Order: sequence, then C-alpha cells, then structure tokens
Amino acid sequence: MKTISIKELHAATGKWVRAAKRETIVVTDHGERIAELRPITVSEKPRVPFDPAQRLKWMPVSKMDSTVFISEDRDGR
Repeated sequence: MKTISIKELHAATGKWVRAAKRETIVVTDHGERIAELRPITVSEKPRVPFDPAQRLKWMPVSKMDSTVFISEDRDGR
C-alpha cells in the first residue's frame, strides 16, 4: 500500500488514479490519513435484475389518488 500527500495527489491526479488500478493508495493531509484510492473489484456473481413484484411489496400504499395530491401541491406554489 502506497501513501501519498494530498499535495502529491493534486499535482499528479491522473498518475495516482491509474496507479490505484494495481494497489491501494492512501492519501494523507498533514500526516493524517483522509482517503483511499483503491481498485474497483468486480463481483464474480452477475447482478440479479430487480424484480418488479418485490418492489410493490415495499412501496407504500395510499388510498388517495396521486393526481389529486400533485395538483394540490402545485396549487400551493
């Protein structure tokens, strides 16, 4: 793991971002660790598409017609 100052990062941002593809870069400000640049990891499992039926289960249910609510909201402007 490489450690650089924020001044070094500012002076050569592209260089350090490209270096972060290979290893984690720790950024310091007056000796205090403030950030990390690290490689992005790609998960081995493909992401499962969001199931619309699952979405309906967590969405709130309202008996009020949404068009009425939106119209009332707009009238208040």
